[in-house]
Amino acid sequence: RARLWGAASAMRAAWRSRQAWKAAWGSCARLAPPRLPLPSAPAAAALASLGALALAEGPVHAKQSSEQPKQQVYVWGRVQSIPGGAPGDVLWPKRVEWFEGNKAGWRKISFGPSFGCAVDGAGKLYIWGEGDEDVVGPVALDVQGEGRGRAFVDVQCSADKIIALTGRGQVFMIGDVEDALRKRAAAQAAEAGATPREAPMPMAAAAMPGLPAPGSMSWLFGGNSIKQMGIGLEHAAFVTRKGELYTVGGNEWGQCGVKPPKQRGPMGALEERSRVEVMTPTKVEFPPEAGPIESVSVGGRHTVALDTRGHAFSFGDDRRIQLGLGDTRSQGADERNSYGVIRQEVLGGRDTKQDRKRVASYRYYDPHMQHSPVKTAEPSVYNRPPYPPPSFVACGEDFTIAVHRDSPDWFSKDQETNVLICTGENGDGQCGRGLQEQQQSWTPVRLPKRSRTEAVACGQAHCLALLTTGDLFAWGASLQGQLGNGKRATKAKPIKVGLRPEDPDKVETKNISAPGDTPEYKAIGPEFVPFPGRIVSVTCGFRNSAVICEVPPS
Repeated sequence: RARLWGAASAMRAAWRSRQAWKAAWGSCARLAPPRLPLPSAPAAAALASLGALALAEGPVHAKQSSEQPKQQVYVWGRVQSIPGGAPGDVLWPKRVEWFEGNKAGWRKISFGPSFGCAVDGAGKLYIWGEGDEDVVGPVALDVQGEGRGRAFVDVQCSADKIIALTGRGQVFMIGDVEDALRKRAAAQAAEAGATPREAPMPMAAAAMPGLPAPGSMSWLFGGNSIKQMGIGLEHAAFVTRKGELYTVGGNEWGQCGVKPPKQRGPMGALEERSRVEVMTPTKVEFPPEAGPIESVSVGGRHTVALDTRGHAFSFGDDRRIQLGLGDTRSQGADERNSYGVIRQEVLGGRDTKQDRKRVASYRYYDPHMQHSPVKTAEPSVYNRPPYPPPSFVACGEDFTIAVHRDSPDWFSKDQETNVLICTGENGDGQCGRGLQEQQQSWTPVRLPKRSRTEAVACGQAHCLALLTTGDLFAWGASLQGQLGNGKRATKAKPIKVGLRPEDPDKVETKNISAPGDTPEYKAIGPEFVPFPGRIVSVTCGFRNSAVICEVPPS
């Protein structure tokens, strides 16, 4: 050990010495390649011309690579929430050029029943809506109070509130939106014109009490702030970075994960309950088998949460079997096997209702609800292995959509396909399959086979699905044109959505039979007009829809 230490000391001393540096420099010089001769005059001129050409083309190439795709925003549906207003309900996707003037781009668009809001790439909020005397906006929102100077990354609307989330994970609430829009519209309509239409609209934003907030050292030690939120018309849910779930708002059906008080009289599948609210955010307790919560989706009166293990837990109103617990409906009659003593196994065919898989069951006068999280039932499968856990979920007012991978697990990521499976109310075709059942348990949506859905959005009774191919499909109710196909009729089967053709009513009759065969004529509608560029965001509100497209500069 002493000899090794002495040798190391001698080596360090030799390296520091001047002779060692000279020896090292000499070895580097011996290994260096020989110098090339200088080019002749013609060769030097050619090299100079090539250099000048490279310098000339350099800035052009840099300019082309620096150009970013432009964004275009298209909205349609309920007239009260259309940015800039409209003469009536917008039945086709309408391009709103006002959004194209923002160089920061747009992160998200959200709709309430009679207003809308958006957040841009710089974290600023914008608002629009309809007052009693005039249309407001879109205008920038001058955030006052505790939210002043904050940069937001997400914004969502409830019935009369705007909830915004900052990049650090703090939640702010802006209340009385409709009343503020009415006052702003009255000021704009005044003869004096004291309030210009383009002036920012001041509104106070307060931090939501009771939620974990980021601390001064959260960036270093990691805090328990909010990472994702789901906002419904009457209640809201928030997921923390530690995997906890907090809820607040309406709770008459247990949608906040808190047991509501008992109410007098029968409470079956047809009765309504009195309004009950959870005033401050409350932490939801999950079963022991649940992992940390990863995401949450909120419907009209129910909530669905996904944990890190891929399990889905639901709670709230289950009168339309929207919790995904199986067919929990009660018929109010004798539900025993109609074949009497003959066993169904002998008869063959599908199982009876009693044999179908369901997690919960209710008697006729039981309240059809769950006030604590319950793991959802697995979708039924035929001639295939069971579906893996859902990748993500989306909730409408009284229905739920889960996205499951349906391709083999050895497929690569670019070959992977998935399927949308829906449960709940289907009176307007919002389950995307047909109108044969008023409510249905987990059943696949009729999207193209071997496709992959990358985004799903749900409104009150309609849905949008964006495929990886760039195609946009819609289904459900279209009373105010929220499907974007130019009509108000319900569509139970998903339809492809595009821009308005030049003549949408044009119909041509074409012979589709082979030459020499009996003529067979078919009505051909107008040519489909796709959205420009690539759709990067889809949004469904109460009865509105919107997409954000990235269009190349050319």
